[in-house]
Parts: sequence; structure tokens; C-alpha cells
Amino acid sequence: MNKTDQIFDLSSLWAAVKEIFPYFDRLPFDWDEQYRLYLEKVLQTDDEQGFHRLLAEFMDSLHDGHTKYIPPAPYRESKPFVRPEAPSHTLDGHVLTIRINEFLSDHSPYVRELLEKHPDVSLVRLDIRDNIGGNTFYAAKVAQLFISGVFHGCQKWTQLRKAVDIAGSSQLMRDSEERIQKYLKDGLLTEKDLLEARKDMLHTQYETYTDTFGADDSIALYNGPLELLISGRTMSAAEDFTAMFKSNHRAVLIGKPTFGSTGTPCMIPLRCGGRAQVVSVGYRLLDGTEFIGSGIKPDIDSETD
Repeated sequence: MNKTDQIFDLSSLWAAVKEIFPYFDRLPFDWDEQYRLYLEKVLQTDDEQGFHRLLAEFMDSLHDGHTKYIPPAPYRESKPFVRPEAPSHTLDGHVLTIRINEFLSDHSPYVRELLEKHPDVSLVRLDIRDNIGGNTFYAAKVAQLFISGVFHGCQKWTQLRKAVDIAGSSQLMRDSEERIQKYLKDGLLTEKDLLEARKDMLHTQYETYTDTFGADDSIALYNGPLELLISGRTMSAAEDFTAMFKSNHRAVLIGKPTFGSTGTPCMIPLRCGGRAQVVSVGYRLLDGTEFIGSGIKPDIDSETD
């Protein structure tokens, strides 16, 4: 692999993160300066394995579980992906425990069949302690069996930048403080305009929204007592699933805080044979509680495995 391609790949990651990453307001460093630092490191390395290590460090510096670099197969230290076991269940008297280890597929027919087969259960436990995530919409189809109507899980935001707004902001940010103060005094600019311009240039101009699942005419199949078993191995779409129950006060959460990483990642192929992913959506619970990096906390702390 030649040096030009290495520089191209590093630059591709820098540019993609700049346009997509939703947490620039939380970084303790300037992303452009971080790029310059790693550009110097890439220029200085003659070792291909060292180059892949630098790309991994570059992406890891963003401290987000859904943002990472995956090197080509010969340079990977991780084991090949093994699909988790299929959903399973146990029935102990009138307590039905359903274990779901991934949302890579739609498991709602399996759960529906169990609920219809055992209509007299007095408690349902959904065990997602080892759930690696997958597709949030598959997760929502299971949640819909327990939550009626339209429901929400999280507040979300993603970058919102228009070329013409960026152009205007770039012009304003080049002006002297004296000129900016004159614009404010003459009524040509407001403090809000100035704040928005700064957001444009810092890549913190966000579109905010609330996720939405279910349907107006959807009726839950089970409305009784519900427990959700979670752990530090509960991640990604499984955390979205947890948020649906947490935000709607539909289940008692038991276990340990979840992993603390979710968000739709953008996939980026690279010339070096590796690939990267960059989170595109910021998350917090519906009530404003932050959980990225710390996890969704249980209602009842338990060491149960």
C-alpha cells in the first residue's frame, strides 16, 4: 500500500466524521488538529500494521462505541463473528422468561406465539442481558407486543448543515469582533444569528427529533407485570429496546447498566482493505437522561446472570 493511499484513507475518515459525527460539542480536542496530528504520524510510519493501528487510534479517540475502524482480515485481532443463539424461553409456574440475544431478525412471531400459548401467565421476563443488538425496528416489533399505540424511546439529533448557511457563517466568522458588534448594534445581526453561525462552523448544528414506533391502532398482546433483565452486555438496538420500556414506564429494569452505545452508523469502505463506521445519531432518554458512554441504569441493581 503506497503512502498516497494511506493519506487518502486517513483523510476520508476525517472528512466523514466531520460531516456525520453528532457529538462534537463533547470532544476535548479540535478534530482538525487531531487530523493534522495523525497525518504526521501516518507520514512517519513505514509499517503497514502500524498504519492500521494509527487508523484505529484515530477513530478510538472519538470515544464512541459505534465509531470505529476495522482493519483488513490479516490485521484483525478479534475473533470471527458468531451469531448468538436463537431465542429461548422457560416457564416456571406462571412466570414466563423469554431470552433474546440479538435483534438481527424479527423475533416477534416467536414471542407472540408464546404469549398466545400461555395467556394465564402472571409475569413476563424479557432477558436481553446478552443481546448484541441489530435492527431497532425488529426490536420495536417485539416491544409492540407489550406497549399499545404509538410510543417513543429516545430524544435524537443528527447534523443539519446547508451549503448556503455554511457559506454565510464562514463569512461572518471571518469578520472582526468590532464589525460583528456593529452588525449587532445596527440590527443586521442578532445574538441568535451569531450562535447559529458558530454552530455551523463547529459542526454542532443539529436537527432534533423523537423516535416513533408502534401504531395508533396497535393493541398490546400482554399488559401484565413485566421485567426487563439487562447488563453491560446489552448494547445497540437492545439499548433502544430498553429505552422503549424505560421511557414508557412499561417494565421494571433489573440487572446492571447497559453498555452505553447506540446510533445508526455510517459504513465507510477504504482503499487499504479496511473499513470504518461512524455514528450518525445522538441519543438520550425521552426525559433527557444521558446514557451514551454510561448505559441505561436499572431500577433494581442485581448481579443475576
